[in-house]
Amino acid sequence: MNEATAHARGTCETCGPYRVPAANVTVRQRLDDGTWSFRLRCPHCRCWIVNAVRPRVALQLLLAHAPYETWSLPSEEREHGSGPTISIADLAALRRDLEHADVVELLRASGRP
Repeated sequence: MNEATAHARGTCETCGPYRVPAANVTVRQRLDDGTWSFRLRCPHCRCWIVNAVRPRVALQLLLAHAPYETWSLPSEEREHGSGPTISIADLAALRRDLEHADVVELLRASGRP
């Protein structure tokens, strides 16, 4: 793939399908989990669009000289759990609890925040 043939394709929620040259796309890698995406402005309405892509697509765009950036969630938005993993039984119990009309009163009575 070369610079003349590499394009990003997708669909704008407002305008529909688009196809733009790699030079108009910024390839992004999320450092928190290693996922890839690209960012661009819709060629019609100029709205920002971010699309998740497979690593192979990201590599093709990078080889065509698309700009590259890394990003991560702010620390306050990352999970910092130190407790045990939630089990299926825990989720089933939560679902049963949420089906009670008086769930707020039950939580207050249990002393949970």
